[in-house]
Amino acid sequence: MSAVTLHTTNFPLYTVDVLDKDHFVVAGGGGSAKTGVPNALQIFKLKYSDKEMTAEKVHEHDSERKAIMNCSIHPKEKSLAVGKENECHLLSIDITKKTQSKTDKKKNDAKEGYKVSTLCSEVTVKSVDEIDDGDFQKVVRFTGDGEHIVTGGSNGYVCVLKYPTLKCLHNFKAHDTDVDDLAVHPNSKRFVTVSRDTKAYVWRLEEGKREFELFYTGPNGDDSEDAFRIRACRFLTSEKGEIFLYTIQVPAKFDRHKPSPSLIVKWDCSKWIPKLSRSAGLEPLTQMAVSDDGHYVGVGTASGSIAVYISWNLAPLVSIPEVHNIFVTGLAFLPPSQSLEDSNKEFGLLTISADNTCRLVTLPNRREFSIWWILIGSILLLYLTFLALGYLGFDL
Repeated sequence: MSAVTLHTTNFPLYTVDVLDKDHFVVAGGGGSAKTGVPNALQIFKLKYSDKEMTAEKVHEHDSERKAIMNCSIHPKEKSLAVGKENECHLLSIDITKKTQSKTDKKKNDAKEGYKVSTLCSEVTVKSVDEIDDGDFQKVVRFTGDGEHIVTGGSNGYVCVLKYPTLKCLHNFKAHDTDVDDLAVHPNSKRFVTVSRDTKAYVWRLEEGKREFELFYTGPNGDDSEDAFRIRACRFLTSEKGEIFLYTIQVPAKFDRHKPSPSLIVKWDCSKWIPKLSRSAGLEPLTQMAVSDDGHYVGVGTASGSIAVYISWNLAPLVSIPEVHNIFVTGLAFLPPSQSLEDSNKEFGLLTISADNTCRLVTLPNRREFSIWWILIGSILLLYLTFLALGYLGFDL
């Protein structure tokens, strides 16, 4: 497993998402304070090779005085829903082939053109006449069918918007405090919200009504309501078509003298109960992502470390300490592709941080080395067998 730096920006990064198998976006900035730190969204094109994967910045969109702190990409179109303070904006990304010059034609070098434009924007944290100073959109997600957008705010409000008009269908108080994260069920009929108030709820999207609360008793059967809180949540569809919810739990109260471990929990969505949990160490977890093929769960920590787990049994696969200098602010798996396979990579995990860097964590395809491990194991077994027979007095 290795981590390479794809790009270093001149502003802190807070959100990352994948456009397609060849492109991804990052965004962030210094906010509205006049510090000289820009606010921008950048588009990158991945370049694959046998030795190393790299990325080229192909476009930068100035988000002016407001930093983009969260984003979600439409499942079928090149559209992004982004959060700018207390507003939800829609951005359209147009990737087109540029007309080639005579020089380009001689070089046989086809170039692409990139354009980012604002479609429309709407205040979404609360209704307009109720917005308090300092409220902001913390998370945004498209539904799987692309027909709706769901946002969560720092004031505990959730808003369900119609795409692409951004007409507000539901706007309600979901939690007592920040909506830390939300995930939309693959059937686009339900979504889950988690909050600093330690509560996690399942909601019906069409009605905008709460269906029930999720409960987790802890690894030792601790049923204290405030022992853990869910920091992030993601739905994953397995190869067999089963749907599971994955969450990262962090201690609700940090005890420097007696720290508790963070946890990864796999939920059975047919019964909405915890199916499996795994300790993820004493470092607080900050971010998580699941792969499109349903194989992996990735997590990032407050110290900048990255770890990847196998989804079906939560067995730890790989871990790299201090990939970033400070806390991880975003993770996104690259979709499975022929280019990734040709590069002998089992997966690619994009990771960003407020340290201004975007890195790529990859794992060499383990199947490439399996035959060698078998040969080494066979030779070692034969050696030990002969050694044992000699020790027992057999004349070899």
